[in-house]
Amino acid sequence: MNTRLSLRGARLAAAVACAVGALLGSALSAGPAAADGSGAAKVTVMTRNLYLGADLGPAIAATSLPEFLAATSEIWRHVQEVSFDERVVALAREIDRAKPDLIGLQEVAIWRTGQFGNPAPSTTVAYDFLAQLQSELATVHADYEVVIAQEEADLEAPVGAPYFIDARLTQRDVILVRAGAHLTLSNARSAHFATNLSIPIPAAGTTFVSSRGWNSVDVETKHGDAFRFVNTHLEAFHPLVRLAQAQELLVGPIGTAPGSAVLVGDINSGPELPVPENRLAYLALVAGGVVDTWPILHPGDPGFTSSLGDDLNDPPDALEHRIDMVMFTGDVVPQKSYRTGNDPKNQTVSGLWPSDHLGHVAVLRIG
Repeated sequence: MNTRLSLRGARLAAAVACAVGALLGSALSAGPAAADGSGAAKVTVMTRNLYLGADLGPAIAATSLPEFLAATSEIWRHVQEVSFDERVVALAREIDRAKPDLIGLQEVAIWRTGQFGNPAPSTTVAYDFLAQLQSELATVHADYEVVIAQEEADLEAPVGAPYFIDARLTQRDVILVRAGAHLTLSNARSAHFATNLSIPIPAAGTTFVSSRGWNSVDVETKHGDAFRFVNTHLEAFHPLVRLAQAQELLVGPIGTAPGSAVLVGDINSGPELPVPENRLAYLALVAGGVVDTWPILHPGDPGFTSSLGDDLNDPPDALEHRIDMVMFTGDVVPQKSYRTGNDPKNQTVSGLWPSDHLGHVAVLRIG
């Protein structure tokens, strides 16, 4: 769906309900995708938000066309400043060191450009985060294959001086599998949420739909243990929409899993967020039987994963929230987990962090 800021709109779907309560439980140990003494398999998973490259908020909030064009110009300048051409090298090194068997990626952007004011969708690719990441992973001999990629929000707008182009952003959620991971995959699926946020764009006199969703794949290890791997990116700007999306996960890909499920993603919610409403999606997942790995393995450690700043140059400990999660249901035991992405040795040549989020890696015993 190509939603041009100046042309398209939709209505905010209804969001409901409340969720409270939290139950946590399980055990610990260590190791990558191999069998332990119990005969069960260990699988290493990762969630990684790649950061689209700019804050879209000023364009959304603009109240006049000149203000809107100035905001889109700044967005495009910033996307180039925090260049994915640089960041992808650091991201590939990070993934190569962690060697996850399965990765859930969010904000896997495609940025395209076109003629200024042309109503046709822009098609000239400036950055393709997925293609660039796969290429860089191959360069470091860390081969990963795309299991499934889902397009989410797709928006386009004119960009003001000095560029005078149209710029189009397509967001994607993607699952990757490591070549040689000895996993059998089937039933790869994806869907958009029924509840999505409608965002008015005053300067354009229209409304943009922040389309979000999930993707999943059923996994069997070489020892015959099975689980469903689910990747998602929940709404950032409205707690009740985010809550409704979490509830859709519970009755959808998690609730219909044939056995255990592993959920990874940027859920934009967590147990310690200062605004109570922003905890609701997390609490709904936990109340629905989804277990959070981090507090099991790191009791008392908040494990913040966001944010290193829009400019990607904040201090390595400038983190405020834990919203990038690895969670599970069923016969899964977390063995080890850690964060990636704020090691100064893995900054880019110009001193950028790979993303504004950290990665979260977990080793899980399945079965």
